Amino acid sequence: MKKIYLMLVLIAPLFTSCMSVSSLYYWDKYEDASYKNYKQGTDEAKAELMAVYEKMMTKQIGTRKTIAPGICAEYGYMLIQAGKVEEGVNYLKKEIELYPESRVFIERIIKHYEP
Repeated sequence: MKKIYLMLVLIAPLFTSCMSVSSLYYWDKYEDASYKNYKQGTDEAKAELMAVYEKMMTKQIGTRKTIAPGICAEYGYMLIQAGKVEEGVNYLKKEIELYPESRVFIERIIKHYEP
C-alpha cells in the first residue's frame, strides 16, 4: 500500500506539469501578422497587422486583462506613419499610461509629432 502512495506522489507532478498555462496577454495573430508585414511590407500586410492591433485593443482576455506592453506604441506609430498623427499620439500616450517605464522613450517620439 505504501508503494502505491509513493508511486502516486512521484507521478502526480508529471501530470500537473502538462497542464496548459494561460497567457498574460491576448496576442491574437500578432506574431504572424507582424512577421508578414516585416517581410513583405505591402499595404495588404500593413492592413492585416492594423486589424490585429485593433482586435487586441478591444479584446483583452489574457490573465492580466490589459493590452500587452508595446502594442499601443507600435499601433500609435503605425497610425502616425499612415497620416493619423493625433490618433497615433493618443495611443503613444496610452502606452505611457499603461506602462510608465516606457515614458522616457515614448516621450521622445511624441515630441517629434506634437506641436
